[in-house]
Amino acid sequence: MRALIVFLVFLTACNMAGPGFRGATSARAEAGGSQFLLRYADGMVEVTRTSREFLPRFPVIAERAAEAILAQTGCESRWFVGDPAMMIAGLSCNGSRAPAKPRKRRSYVCDVTGGYLSRKRGVGELQMDCRRG
Repeated sequence: MRALIVFLVFLTACNMAGPGFRGATSARAEAGGSQFLLRYADGMVEVTRTSREFLPRFPVIAERAAEAILAQTGCESRWFVGDPAMMIAGLSCNGSRAPAKPRKRRSYVCDVTGGYLSRKRGVGELQMDCRRG
């Protein structure tokens, strides 16, 4: 039962707005057979693909997202960052400049070097060796 509750909590987080887009205006849009949830804030749009697609490629999905954004806002997309599931686009409206791309976040690569996990008790301890990736 506890595992089901944890699963449902994680499932509800799948559609949450990312940093900088909480409380932003949102709209649903469709283009080229893909469905999107668009959230607008400060000249940028967070695009979340809500349709299932087999092996989506970033350039194809970004092109469809650009069409959906243009149809919803009348603004042109100048850049995209992210992946086929969730991306951020910079908008140019009425000839204005698009905002600068967000700085790349630091990522870490970790190797598990030891420890244990107990399914029965639902606890564990892992030893990890992490470095910047």
